[in-house]
Amino acid sequence: MKLYFLLMLLFLNACSTKEASHFPSPLELPGAIISTTVENAFYEHKRSKVKAYIISHYDAIKHDIRLGKGTHIENLLHQADIKASTRSTVKKALQKDYYVMFQNTQLSTEAVMQAFETLYLPKKKTKTMNDFTYTQAYNIVQSELRKHFEIFRLSLKYQTTTGLLPFIKKLHISDPKKQQHFYERLWKRYDALIIEPVVVSVMVHT
Repeated sequence: MKLYFLLMLLFLNACSTKEASHFPSPLELPGAIISTTVENAFYEHKRSKVKAYIISHYDAIKHDIRLGKGTHIENLLHQADIKASTRSTVKKALQKDYYVMFQNTQLSTEAVMQAFETLYLPKKKTKTMNDFTYTQAYNIVQSELRKHFEIFRLSLKYQTTTGLLPFIKKLHISDPKKQQHFYERLWKRYDALIIEPVVVSVMVHT
């Protein structure tokens, strides 16, 4: 499964589950439960370390991954317990996925559209939201994100309206209450849209 589709799956479901490859017999259950619990605890501990490092050094990691080398990408892979023998391959893979990790316009477009849809239910006859078809609104949002993703990212991080005002204007959201709802809904998505794509991209290599 490509990285983008994995991120989309996590985004839509807000969580993921890990299926066992087989059903253990009753005699295996105690050991299976302990093994799974230990494995999950170890994974979550490692994931927490990776995420904390990404949050603390986001810009430096972004720079290093773009170049495919640097102190911060090395430290990140160390946090993820990725073997030295495979780090060169992992760095190349991360560099290849740079835009999925740090400028995921598709994932962010979906989030903006979800926020927009909560404000305007589609009309039965025209199937439009605030006089826009879904495709029209989607194209407007995606175009804006492709041009100004970094401003959008910073608006989510610092909970400002600067990077969200273009959507308000171009989607004709004039009601102040709806505007505020739109802002607040997107501010809450900072972790899911900005941090998690980087975390997931690293963790798939562990």
